[in-house]
Amino acid sequence: MTFRLPLLLATAATFALAAPTTLAVVDGQSITSTDASAFMAKAIPGMTFDKLDPKMKRQVVDQLVNQRLIKAEVTKSGIQNTPQFKLAYAALRDDLAVDMWMKQQMAKITVSDKESKEFYDANKEKMKQNDKDIPYDKAKLEITQFLKMEKFKAQMSKTTESLRATSKVEVKL
Repeated sequence: MTFRLPLLLATAATFALAAPTTLAVVDGQSITSTDASAFMAKAIPGMTFDKLDPKMKRQVVDQLVNQRLIKAEVTKSGIQNTPQFKLAYAALRDDLAVDMWMKQQMAKITVSDKESKEFYDANKEKMKQNDKDIPYDKAKLEITQFLKMEKFKAQMSKTTESLRATSKVEVKL
């Protein structure tokens, strides 16, 4: 039983180190290092809050404080209850759903090495940069992305044709 105590203490210390640090408090609500890290991940992918110098950290915290204050003011204004907001929100929600669905469809599409190599071989004369041949391994990623996009376009075309065939569509142009 005594050998477990150091393990428990080490685990507790790890959790204590991983706990977010409070950077500011706005009207009783904490802004933490986790909030700052999320902000940085959106603002500059790959950059972390911890890597910033003290001056930049302060600017990020000030930005987060300002955001929190503005969000509170927006909530107080009641704009979320207006018909205009509800219409705009519904449109954004629907657009986001379409975007996410399309990303799911794209993720299902695969391009085999054989397909990309066949494309490379069939278009070898176009695989040049400054009159020099581009080797297959250098062009493979772009070819794969291109072929994936072409497959996606074809799939979306079939999907919309099928949807049109099973729906009543009147174009009044």
